[in-house]
Amino acid sequence: MSLRLLGSYLEEHKERFPPTRALLVLDDKTLRRYVLSWSPLVVRMVKEWPDDETLAAAWACVEVDTAALADLTGDSQPEVAAALRQLQALEMVYPDGTIPRAVNQVLTKRFNLETRE
Repeated sequence: MSLRLLGSYLEEHKERFPPTRALLVLDDKTLRRYVLSWSPLVVRMVKEWPDDETLAAAWACVEVDTAALADLTGDSQPEVAAALRQLQALEMVYPDGTIPRAVNQVLTKRFNLETRE
């Protein structure tokens, strides 16, 4: 899958994110800390995108800088690994370094911030 096709796939996938799932970041400080720390700077593409158009395949093509996340969150490497698995399973972060729009909107509204979009 080319980078352009991956971007299209992720955009379609992001549109299917259930907005109510974004409410989890309001009740879970750990999730919130990681979502706020997530950016394209902690993700690096390490191999070409495969023909398999799945989110798991997209994750297999990137490397997450867990040391940077540990520095940003103050958590240990094992805690970062556990949190990352949870974030990926809940689809709160994406392999392109972005977060769901609904999560951004919930955090923006909750903390009275300007929109980052």
